[in-house]
Amino acid sequence: MKIKLVRDCPFRDLKKAWNEGFQDYAFHVQMTSEQIISTMASKHLSVDHSFVAYDDMNPIGLILNSVQYVDGKKMSYNGGTAVHPDYRKRGVGHQLIDASLDLLKKEGVEIATLEAISTNHGAIKLYESFGYQVTDRLSTLRTKLKSEEQSGQFRLRLMSLSEWRGWQIDQSGFPWQNKIPFISEPEIYAIEDQETPVGYIILSKPSDRHLTIFQLQALTEEISYLELLRSVCVHFPGHRAVAFNVPQHHPSYKCYQYEGVEQTIEQVWMNKIF
Repeated sequence: MKIKLVRDCPFRDLKKAWNEGFQDYAFHVQMTSEQIISTMASKHLSVDHSFVAYDDMNPIGLILNSVQYVDGKKMSYNGGTAVHPDYRKRGVGHQLIDASLDLLKKEGVEIATLEAISTNHGAIKLYESFGYQVTDRLSTLRTKLKSEEQSGQFRLRLMSLSEWRGWQIDQSGFPWQNKIPFISEPEIYAIEDQETPVGYIILSKPSDRHLTIFQLQALTEEISYLELLRSVCVHFPGHRAVAFNVPQHHPSYKCYQYEGVEQTIEQVWMNKIF
């Protein structure tokens, strides 16, 4: 078996490794060439930090990584690890992770992060053997924003990225994919009590009357997350919303539960400190 950097592999091998490795995944991730290119671009996945595994000339697995400065630290994100079903439990995943971590360590990465489906116990155990630890569990939740009989204590105001950055928000409580650089066409709204900011929400609008919520955050401990969410409901009445990768230890998680939501998927959020 050989492990090669993606930059040294034909694109057809990357596509084959992706689609065959993920063919029985928990949800549909089969992709066209254009979709793979778009995914790698949106997640900042790097051909210089990602690998394909080969059995002779046959691509049998891959690991895709991004390396970025996030929250002032050099971090890496595992954007996908997959092995062809016929080659599992033969050490392919182990060698892909080993090659990745060796390269990341040489490049001065301080924290490696990833998400794994919570029922994929084999993968979680494998990552733990390399020193990853579960930081939290992440729930993706689906709901309809109802404004009936709700007054909405606060108002929402669309704000610029530069203004939001000026607040110097600590985003360490949110996973990689929920942070601004990795969200396609993000919109940031200040949540205000009259003209005083009390929180914010980061979201995108994938289609008409649909929202994907990435962060809902109060600015002080005294602010009610339920009031924040109800104010969002009033601003976007009747919209269908997906709250993506909500950390279960974050105060917003209980707020969503109170309002009544459907969980579509649960993952574990894992970090490794170098």
